[in-house]
Amino acid sequence: MTTQDTLAAVQAGLGPRHAQTAIHVFESLASTNEWLAAQSLAGPTLVTARTQTQGRGRRGRAWASPAGGWYFSVGVPLSPDEPVQPTVTLLVGIALAEALTSAGFPGIAVKWPNDLVVNGAKLGGILVERLPTALIVGVGINRSTTAIQNLPTDRRAIGLKDLGDRPTHENLIGQLAAAIFDAVMRSPDAAAAILDACWPARDALAGHIVVVTQSDGTGTPLQGEVLGITPNGQLRLATASGEQWVNAGECRIQGGWEATA
Repeated sequence: MTTQDTLAAVQAGLGPRHAQTAIHVFESLASTNEWLAAQSLAGPTLVTARTQTQGRGRRGRAWASPAGGWYFSVGVPLSPDEPVQPTVTLLVGIALAEALTSAGFPGIAVKWPNDLVVNGAKLGGILVERLPTALIVGVGINRSTTAIQNLPTDRRAIGLKDLGDRPTHENLIGQLAAAIFDAVMRSPDAAAAILDACWPARDALAGHIVVVTQSDGTGTPLQGEVLGITPNGQLRLATASGEQWVNAGECRIQGGWEATA
């Protein structure tokens, strides 16, 4: 598929929103998030690339972006004092899971704080960045896992092609982007209602025993049973010393994804 074909497919997937969205298609970029961050956004913007050479995940980690995946970022301009929902990453995760389910890809859950998983195998990841004048949401989704290599022994990957005989045309990028635009523009009340209604069914960690390496600078791992999230998106853990809330961190399941407390 040529870049022009991809552009037309993404426009079709965005639907009426494409008329208000600047769309950029590349064969390869260092990072779609970094490309967007270097732009002065006049309105909603979408950039996609077939590969990324310097893709980034949370906390600056390298994000493998080989051929066979979808890598795209959406950006919306914001004023410096405009607030962003503290639950925006979770809202985006729900929006992506719901949109993919509607497209015929079942069983997708959201692993706090920013992964899409199917039975514990990673399907995709989300990176949200608040810049002084913009909000950027980067997404990577596996279409296939053929080119994914050197995973840690306790990590598995899965692709959309593993979830059923469904087409994975680029118009789905537009549909996913439209879902993200809707998610990041929700009012606080609407965001809270979505989390209340949808998070329990999409929560990949609920009932599991996890060890969380916190990213608040303490470096102290916490172990406990996942009870869900707080209204502000913090992870609720039942630990030996009582319930604790975690703002951000890396979760590892104890005993495998089949085990629950």
